[in-house]
Amino acid sequence: MDFSGVTTALVTPFSQGDVDQKSFLTLLESQVQQGVTKFVLNGTTGESPTLEESEVETLCLWFKKFQQQQKLNLKLILGTGTFSTRATLQKTKKAESFGADASLVVTPYYNKPSQEGLFEHFCLVAEATNLPLLLYNVPSRTSSSLSLETLQKLSVISNIIGVKEASGDKEFLKKIKEVCGKDFLCLSGDDFTAIESFFLGGDGVVSVASHVLGREFVSWFKRSLNQDKTVLDEFKKYLPFLKHLYQQTNPVGIKQILKQQNLISSAELRLPLKEPKEKDSLLQKIFCDLQKDTGS
Repeated sequence: MDFSGVTTALVTPFSQGDVDQKSFLTLLESQVQQGVTKFVLNGTTGESPTLEESEVETLCLWFKKFQQQQKLNLKLILGTGTFSTRATLQKTKKAESFGADASLVVTPYYNKPSQEGLFEHFCLVAEATNLPLLLYNVPSRTSSSLSLETLQKLSVISNIIGVKEASGDKEFLKKIKEVCGKDFLCLSGDDFTAIESFFLGGDGVVSVASHVLGREFVSWFKRSLNQDKTVLDEFKKYLPFLKHLYQQTNPVGIKQILKQQNLISSAELRLPLKEPKEKDSLLQKIFCDLQKDTGS
């Protein structure tokens, strides 16, 4: 399967504490209209630590039913990583039964494993499943980071197909491509540096901003394949929006703009995340002014 290009890390919409089916389907419809066909469920943006296994299964069922009804070729990447190898194995096996096309496995967080521990962790997960695995390197959240040497050793395992590299270090992403080979996918997990990464050999992006900028990200990626450097100047116009979007912990900002765009019914979060007392009207203004300015 081709997991290159633009993938949206979907929020999990809530309504009065429960997962909101109507908003979830509205989001999917909007994404398809924008040209996005690959999605991460139960990821960081989806508030994975707060979701019950039954809710993850329900989200997958809704996704698959939507795909079948619309007769679309969509790809579902399910987040299954935890700080426990045993729990990660169980969740990844469940992902197969839920109909996922691939699994996104974050580096174990909180317990700060060594590189040897990380290597053995991912080896065991790969052995336990037939699913393609994408490693997820996000040191700002996990306090652990895959080294270049560890990534190179893991890249030869047949069903470890790539990495979502979210350190924001463009040069590290470039080195991954150099040492792991062209067939090992390197997806940016950082909206700020994603476009530059395309021109350094990156294979795509797992994006948060693509919830509302899906059409733009799809266009930027396609044009970057033809080395169209005007993409870089276009993207710079969106930096003020991105900076404001990420002023608060993700997914606080993106849920606010999605609510303001009537794509979800509520910007509700699950504790320990909490909605700000004051709604961010400036975020909506920046976004609307930007859309007018660019003619989007």
